[in-house]
Amino acid sequence: MWFPLHSRFKRHKKNKDKSYREMEDQITELQKQNEILQSLLSFHSEEEKEEESDKYANTILNNMGDAVFVKDDDSRLLLVNNAFCDLFNLPRAEIIGKTLAENVPVDERESFLSIDKQVLLEGTDIINEESLTIEENRKKILSTRKSRFIDTNDKKFLVGVIRDITESKLAEQALKDSEVQLRELNATKDKLFAIIAHDLRSPFNNILALCEILNIAIEKSEVENSEKYLGLIESTARNTLVLLENLLDWAKSQSGQISFKSEKISIANVIQEILNLSRSIERTKGITINVIESVDIEVVSDIKILKTIMRNLVSNAIKYSKPGGTISISAVEEENQVKVTISDSGVGMDDKTLDNLFHITANTPLPGTLNEKGSGFGLVLCKEFIEKLGGRIWVESEEGKGSDFNFTLPLN
Repeated sequence: MWFPLHSRFKRHKKNKDKSYREMEDQITELQKQNEILQSLLSFHSEEEKEEESDKYANTILNNMGDAVFVKDDDSRLLLVNNAFCDLFNLPRAEIIGKTLAENVPVDERESFLSIDKQVLLEGTDIINEESLTIEENRKKILSTRKSRFIDTNDKKFLVGVIRDITESKLAEQALKDSEVQLRELNATKDKLFAIIAHDLRSPFNNILALCEILNIAIEKSEVENSEKYLGLIESTARNTLVLLENLLDWAKSQSGQISFKSEKISIANVIQEILNLSRSIERTKGITINVIESVDIEVVSDIKILKTIMRNLVSNAIKYSKPGGTISISAVEEENQVKVTISDSGVGMDDKTLDNLFHITANTPLPGTLNEKGSGFGLVLCKEFIEKLGGRIWVESEEGKGSDFNFTLPLN
């Protein structure tokens, strides 16, 4: 549809006039706001400042979500909006004329005002993030932009905008933590597959090979050799079963399927039961295990989990003890807990091995003194179970001089 030329011209002129009027209105509003700010900054009495501050607080600044402030060259607050009052949880009357450095801990006061001095001195805008204790020991992470303003009398003022980024930073950190956990879980999964593929398959191959040799020895009526091969088969099968049980226990623990049952347990009885299960391996290496006599101690804990912990630690001590060596086990009561120590006179460990001992992804176990293979998984499981029972585990070791594995459990 075509309009006459003069009609289109009139409409264009009308739109143009409207745009000019809107721009003029915006300029007028900006000039008004600037005049209010200029008049505020020109006051010298505290009463005038507070009165004008209250007047300006009802302007557009209070519609901003971020905290806004104006300070003098001594970092005293001259103007704040409602968001600033909400951030510090203080009324405007308790803010104006103060620096608020008094409201933060002593160790934060210097940094609280240092950037103010830098901006006022150099005139460079500074954007920074800082952690600030606002009240009741609540930490907030703030993003602050500060600029210098100089009036017609060459008086310097500091203008700033503060944004509370605590929630976004916490969410960002939680995301990073989740990423780290995901990487660790993925690495653990790869480690488990490696254990299943190698450490479980190899023992079965050894058992099959020993069975074949045993059959030949039986055919030749070599009784002495038969007993030796049977002992090797038994120890290999037992170690493999321990590894399999560890894998199953760890899988249940990770999926939340393992339950902890509290009951009264005799530490001495648990130690004796584990030693009875380890006799064949102990005899094979000619190792002597001494239990240091002490008053029998009872704890309220999970007996199945405790047996798993003891079984792994004793097996580890036997594995790294030299043939003919000694192992000692002791349990002592300390305040409200029991401390169990399993000491061996074996090969010991260097600092690097100690640092990675309880980390499944970094732990690369050395072969035993008779070239026994292992995954290092048992110690990882021990640490997890001990901590879930409310205790802790640590190791004292020196290369070539043996190791002391210590762990504690609460009595109740």
